[in-house]
Amino acid sequence: MRFDKTVIHRMSMPYAIGTFGPGSSPNVVCATEDHGPVVLIAPPYRQARMLVPGPGGCMALVFDSSRAAELYAVMGCFVGYKFQGGGVYRIRDGGEAVRVLDLPFAHRIGLVTRGGARYLLAANLAKDKKDAADWSRSGAVYAAELGGDADVSPLKPQPVLEGIHKNHGFLVAEFEGRRSLLIGAGEGLFAVDLESTGKEWGSRQVLTQEISEMAVFDLDGDGVDELVTIEPFHGNTLRAYRRSGDSWSPFWDAELDFGHCVLAGTFNGQRSVIVSSRAESKSLLLFQFGPDAAARPRRIVVDESAGAANMLVLEQAGGDLLFAANQAEGEIAVYAARPGKD
Repeated sequence: MRFDKTVIHRMSMPYAIGTFGPGSSPNVVCATEDHGPVVLIAPPYRQARMLVPGPGGCMALVFDSSRAAELYAVMGCFVGYKFQGGGVYRIRDGGEAVRVLDLPFAHRIGLVTRGGARYLLAANLAKDKKDAADWSRSGAVYAAELGGDADVSPLKPQPVLEGIHKNHGFLVAEFEGRRSLLIGAGEGLFAVDLESTGKEWGSRQVLTQEISEMAVFDLDGDGVDELVTIEPFHGNTLRAYRRSGDSWSPFWDAELDFGHCVLAGTFNGQRSVIVSSRAESKSLLLFQFGPDAAARPRRIVVDESAGAANMLVLEQAGGDLLFAANQAEGEIAVYAARPGKD
């Protein structure tokens, strides 16, 4: 398999990437970690336009699927862990970015329904930091109930998981038969139960070692999901686990350099894991798993020097598209696979 690469837009330090709109061909949005705009890329994904001019320092972009033209973004978190002014913004197409939540060191967000109410979930890496090496003050995961469409009042967050450090990984997924929020942190991997309805949001520890990011998918086709992680924080190991009784056991790993963003799912009909290294080679990698559950996956280099901060896949009838915020190259790019020798 080989890839045709198209550079859609050049931007200083692109970081966050997401979708904006329903359907199989939504708009793609991307934003910079630097001071600068959020841009929107409409199908057929050949050019970008500015959605809002800033403020930048964007760590996450999440589409609100219940409202066709609304997007939430973490912004105000600038290079060098200058995240003290971080917060969550609501963006509407044709409007401006409106700050709805102050959250220093904000990093990841998600939108969920629990007990009949809608919530914005937000996680911060730390409560505060003196410098890049300071992890002495733990972060937390917060839940803020969302009001109706006309409600413009600031959100009121409540902590649902506290005392965690470097909580970088954030994934809403079906996990062990329950809808969950998975959080990767210095203390391990945690699952916050989204099906409980009481005042307390239950959570449990799944893994005890430091976890940077995670993905969940049935890699071997046996009908049971595997767990894929980057370890440790911004780490050098991509690892896959199978559930064994009440615990998870590793069965495969691969080397990374400053691993960042891991996706697991199907890509062009093949069970796949996509992951980026942001140091050394800065390779964007695709691992494809075949029908033999005992065999190691096929390793394919999508791009040798992308240094992608984040990626997403859109399933398309003519072949799936892989979008990447290539921070090292200062570009937003899309990759289309075609048959051929690697």
